[in-house]
Parts: sequence; C-alpha cells; structure tokens
Amino acid sequence: MTFPLEVLSPAVEDRAETWTGLDMCWRVLPTHPDYGKAVVSVQFESVVWTVEIMVWSSGETELATIRLTDDRIVNKYYDLTGRDNVAGLLDELVALLVRDEVPAAAVVFHLRG
Repeated sequence: MTFPLEVLSPAVEDRAETWTGLDMCWRVLPTHPDYGKAVVSVQFESVVWTVEIMVWSSGETELATIRLTDDRIVNKYYDLTGRDNVAGLLDELVALLVRDEVPAAAVVFHLRG
C-alpha cells in the first residue's frame, strides 16, 4: 500500500481556523525521500506546544508533542490507511490541545523528573 501523502496538507489547512484560535503557527514541509520511503511532515508551534506529525508513504505515522509549560511529552504511532484516518489523527490532536485528552495508546512522559 502507498499512502497518499498529498492529503496531509489540505487536511491541516482545512483546520486553519482551529490552529489560529489556538495561536498555533504551522507549516507543512515538502515531501522528503527518507531512504526510499517518502515522508511528509507538518510542524506546529505556540507558546504552549510544539507538535510534529510525520507521515510516511507506508502509512506509518508519528504524532510527537511537547507541552512547554511542564515538558510533558505525548507521542502516538498510527498506521494510516486513508484520508479519514488523517481526520481522526487531527481530531485527537485538537482534543489534546484543547481539552488535554490524551489519545488512546499514546506514550506520555515528562522530560523533567
């Protein structure tokens, strides 16, 4: 299976109002070959959060977040199979940022003790 990497950017842009409301700056980076398995990523930043989503052409996806106020890290691995999965990932990210709802199966830890 080859995941359609081009779906990430429009899915992020469709939520521009949400990101703006959260005072997040974001940028989608160009597709990179990454040792023969193409990857695209989007980075978000605010005074409270740093977030990166990386999606490989295989559908493997990493959500990596750091809450800067207390150095809490919430990371989650996904196996995306289609456009709807991207929407679900972004829904989980918004729930984390807005309501502090940690996604199921996420890894949570703190940088400081």
